[in-house]
Amino acid sequence: MRIFKKYAPVQIAKHVSAFFKGYFYIQGMGAFRFDGGKVVIEPSQTDAERRICREINNSIASFAHAY
Repeated sequence: MRIFKKYAPVQIAKHVSAFFKGYFYIQGMGAFRFDGGKVVIEPSQTDAERRICREINNSIASFAHAY
């Protein structure tokens, strides 16, 4: 599990795409799970947590389009 001290979507997206499966924690925002190189949106998450997941997943998708 990686702990991020601040919310930096691009940095987190790089971590998620590099390790493909696992967990990360953003200080003050909570824990998140990723699988298959994408952040998993859980039904129990709040709207703010879902927004974070979508933003990180969009950053990951932009990496694929850059090549």
